[in-house]
Amino acid sequence: MKKLIFTLSLFFTLHVGYSQSMFQKYFVDSTDNAIDVSNFLNAGFGFLPVPMVITEPAVGFGGGLAGVYFHGQKKKEVTTDSTKSFDNNKDLPPILTAAAAMYTSNGTWVTMLAHQGSYHNDRFRYTGAIGYMSINLKYYGGQGLEAGEYSFNMKGFLTFQEFLFRINKNVPFFMGLNYLYFNNNVTFDDQTAETEPLQAETNLGGMNVVTMWDNRNNTFTPTKGIMSVTEFGIFDQALGGDNDYMNFSHRTYFYQPIIKEKLFSGFRLNYEAKWGDYVPFYELPFVTLRGIPALRYQDHNALVGETEWRWQVFKRWSAVGFVGVGYTAPKIQDFNFNQSRVAGGLGFRYLVASDYGLHAGIDVAKGPEIWAWYLTIGSNWFR
Repeated sequence: MKKLIFTLSLFFTLHVGYSQSMFQKYFVDSTDNAIDVSNFLNAGFGFLPVPMVITEPAVGFGGGLAGVYFHGQKKKEVTTDSTKSFDNNKDLPPILTAAAAMYTSNGTWVTMLAHQGSYHNDRFRYTGAIGYMSINLKYYGGQGLEAGEYSFNMKGFLTFQEFLFRINKNVPFFMGLNYLYFNNNVTFDDQTAETEPLQAETNLGGMNVVTMWDNRNNTFTPTKGIMSVTEFGIFDQALGGDNDYMNFSHRTYFYQPIIKEKLFSGFRLNYEAKWGDYVPFYELPFVTLRGIPALRYQDHNALVGETEWRWQVFKRWSAVGFVGVGYTAPKIQDFNFNQSRVAGGLGFRYLVASDYGLHAGIDVAKGPEIWAWYLTIGSNWFR
């Protein structure tokens, strides 16, 4: 018995010591002894399990789990300051694959497999995703319905595929195509036992021509550079959809350091328009700002401007402030800039992967109607 106890004790001690050693190796930065997942991401084995916290007001509080695999090698660091800037080389953006599942308090659930990466010294970029989902949202009226809150569910299979090509290897300008297909079953439920829910299948199938300029110094948490993307295309029965309409969208993100290693600014401008014989209500552009639920303010045209500022407070920790304004209109000439939707808030960031310049943190925002909080990994302006 003594030998057994001694053997078990020795095994436990060695196991704890080994676990601590492995944790130190993969999750602690030897330069400052802070928590950092860079070494694990660079190790090149297995998927990194990433717990997800969902805080989008439109679907309620929830969570999930993603397995993320980082392909390739770490970036080439070109500065030694706390911004962790990286050369715009073949490793930008990184190649990653993710599988995810999530569930929220209002019954929304999503399962998805996605891949993103750049190839041949960043001459080609690819983003692809397939998923099956059931999403519960609210529609706030329009297209023949009076203003109000209408609960509905979207359920079906979705795939998105995008291929971009860099025309000149020395210029960060890309052109390409993307394709979206959604086999969508929509159900409206008025919560009345005497009536059956209204159900309909409305498939989406659309293709866009894409142009993109991207010289950001980092894809996760940029501190300098511009990303400007324009998409123009068509949704059509020939592409797998049920409705024919046109799509145009433009988004520009501009990042500029103000005080070296201390203060960083970001500016965002988004415009989206859809027009045609019939644009499905859930496809109408809407104001996308922290503090405003998805689909809350919709119309055929939506314009959003936002700025975000980050102050490097101490080592890996920084504070964030942001404010934005959004507008909607049935036609572009009908924008009324005296009727704005304003939202803003504060947050913090922690440099969680220094080799990748990846920051993560929490934002608290106030919109015209609600308070909301968001878990942010990387930039909030992800596309």
